Amino acid sequence: MSPNDVDQIHISSLDVLDQIGIKIYSERALNILNDAGADVDFRAGVAKIPSHLIQEALDKCKRPVRLCGRNPKYDFTLDDDHVHLCTDGSGIGVLDLETGQRRASTKKDVEDCARIADYLEYLNIYFPLVTPLDVPKHSHVLHELDAAFNNCEKHVTSGTTYLREEAIFAVKMAQAVAGGEYELRKRPLLSAVVCTSSPLVLGLTTDAAIEFARAGVPPIVMTMPLVGASSPVTLAGPITLGNAQVLALITVLQLDTPGSPVIYSSVPMAMEPMTGLFAAAFPAATMVTLAHIQMSKHYRLPIFVGGWGSCSKIPDEQAAYEKSIMGYSMVLAGADINSGPGLLENYTILSYEQLMLDHEMYTMMLETLKGIEVSDETIAMDVCAKVGHEGHFLGQKHTIQHFKELWMPMLSNPRPYQAWAKDGSKNVVRVAGEKVKQILATHKVEPLSRALQDDLARIIHEGEEAIPR
Repeated sequence: MSPNDVDQIHISSLDVLDQIGIKIYSERALNILNDAGADVDFRAGVAKIPSHLIQEALDKCKRPVRLCGRNPKYDFTLDDDHVHLCTDGSGIGVLDLETGQRRASTKKDVEDCARIADYLEYLNIYFPLVTPLDVPKHSHVLHELDAAFNNCEKHVTSGTTYLREEAIFAVKMAQAVAGGEYELRKRPLLSAVVCTSSPLVLGLTTDAAIEFARAGVPPIVMTMPLVGASSPVTLAGPITLGNAQVLALITVLQLDTPGSPVIYSSVPMAMEPMTGLFAAAFPAATMVTLAHIQMSKHYRLPIFVGGWGSCSKIPDEQAAYEKSIMGYSMVLAGADINSGPGLLENYTILSYEQLMLDHEMYTMMLETLKGIEVSDETIAMDVCAKVGHEGHFLGQKHTIQHFKELWMPMLSNPRPYQAWAKDGSKNVVRVAGEKVKQILATHKVEPLSRALQDDLARIIHEGEEAIPR
């Protein structure tokens, strides 16, 4: 969008919230807005928010946002100058690594994926890819965090947190791992996805978002418009409505906890006109997300996007072109956090092999983002003169010194056909599966102490009793 377009989307979003308002299912949020001077209809549950409250809220947001791992070497800052890769979460099925057949997701899948995420160098954040269906449904978020904290030293993002009680116990777990309430505020080991609903609804997740913000856990305020269904079919419509929803929840959070960290988020889907089905990787969804990246930069807020979507059912050619096009678009647009590696069928089905393939593609993308250093050393005129005509550079000291700067594949096979055939003619999906098995067999993660493991188990037990079923 042009700068004028960005301004118009911003002004239209303010008009939507001021004139149409937003329906809110949280009594706490309605009271927060009412006390601040918004026009609140408690009977209808609709708040009309004046633009000055929204601007004041944006001004209060903490910048920059820092995300930390239980191992400090994995800490990083969302500084608008680097991109970061995050798994995406809440899938409900798995392509079994041994059989290739679909099965229900388990807590062991969450544990195994956490260890893989811990291993992969350029995967910065672990968002449990699947919902464990072998634990009590009402406390699955706590079990996901237990598996994540025990098997990954990097930053953890929690998803699908709908109720205030879930957030309270998730925060307790993060505080236990961090070493206390103050330590978690100082080094947030956890962030949390909280979804708004289209069109123009803040649901029960609002109460969870308030709890996270109060604890210093950055809420990832997500909009997920369905283009043509829960938002207008013309792209400026979902861009505006989605932006308005994010601004509304940010306003609630900053009124309640001024100066708390917050992350803008966009994961839309687009309609296939012939069938009416929706997909994350269609161009319209990508365009809405790219526009929301522009809006987040307009507000100087970091953004989390679903940049690796695919509606393919298996790790195949369709998954490759959808994920590469969508993922590279988000990277080039400067999204702070790109999520979705490893999931297929619109972020619902886990493929261990796809997780490896997506990471491989991402490392190639990062290589192109480095740019090109131009200097006497890199032009290497003296080396060219030394080699002369029809020579080669393989044995030159300059080549040896800079060789390690070249991109190295983990899965891609550059060898000639004969060598590839002799090794079993393996396609890259099979190679990825073998690499997964190797990681799970050999990679060790620094464990939590026995006492801390017991603390997490106790908190989960308390949560299972307290969280509404």
